[in-house]
Amino acid sequence: MQQGVDSRALFAALIRKLPILLLTAVAGAVLGSGLHLIITLIETRDVTYVSETEYYVAFAEGKYEAKAYYNDFTWNDVLATDLILGRAMELLGEGYDRGQVKNMITADILSDVRYLTITVKGHEPQEVEAVKDAIGIALEEFGANMPDFDSIYPIEDAGIMQEQVSYFGWRAALLGAVIAAGTAMFVIAFRCCMGSVFYTKGELTRTLGLPAYGMTFQKEKKGDAFVQKQDKLLERNLKLLTEEYTAIILTDASGGKYAEAFLQKIKQCSDINAERFQVSGMEQEFSGMAVLAVIPFGKTYREKITDELNDVRLHGGNIVGAVLAEADLTWMKIYYTAFW
Repeated sequence: MQQGVDSRALFAALIRKLPILLLTAVAGAVLGSGLHLIITLIETRDVTYVSETEYYVAFAEGKYEAKAYYNDFTWNDVLATDLILGRAMELLGEGYDRGQVKNMITADILSDVRYLTITVKGHEPQEVEAVKDAIGIALEEFGANMPDFDSIYPIEDAGIMQEQVSYFGWRAALLGAVIAAGTAMFVIAFRCCMGSVFYTKGELTRTLGLPAYGMTFQKEKKGDAFVQKQDKLLERNLKLLTEEYTAIILTDASGGKYAEAFLQKIKQCSDINAERFQVSGMEQEFSGMAVLAVIPFGKTYREKITDELNDVRLHGGNIVGAVLAEADLTWMKIYYTAFW
């Protein structure tokens, strides 16, 4: 963490993980829409009937400033007063609960303040019709008696219909995609910023204080200029190492898995004396021996290899450097290519 964050490495990591980010976003969208579907099914177990009636509000002459007061919030508040809801309860008679009737009614101003839409929802069509008629009468009386209005009267009645439920919620899907992709990006950035994962040769030197002798790749492309250059650098540096030491121990923190693969890579190089390299064993004696750390690309490895190297030093080993093994060629090209 104290070494700072390589913003270019973070950028390359995010670009390389774009397919995973996209799949994660899709999974989040599916999960979000699925949750929306479940919630909708639970909420719509009972059939709901809807009545929408549009009223024209004729404001009194000289009362044009009242137009600024009567918005969605105002009308919903006014509907719940005794002047309208109270009058509607009188018309409905016994058998209706005022709180229940209040929850059935919604007022909306969709565009012009002169056009008021009253929506009534309920589980029984007869009940919805009775409430609609009572509210309509009360609203017309309200318009006739209040000084702010000349009149309020219905201009369109859509009748009573079964509510059409949208089982797919694009907002829920979008929210799920954003949350999932954002979480995945955070995880990628967090792993990169923690410094426990090695992506470049420079990180080996900055974090472990060891010279980086080179790198190998997971899948090499024959004839690739970048791969050829890195292979030449690795061969030249290892050749210098063999000229200085007669025996070099290859060690990793994975039981020799990466060290053995690196040794096989060395044996393919005709210019390197591979006989001078050997993979460390369980009872390896390190006293006075030159040790080369083999560190895999993109793995959480800092703590593991640090512990391994401390053990090597404790037993007298001379850690001469490190190599980055099984690097991602695409990642490296993104990192090393200046395309902005």
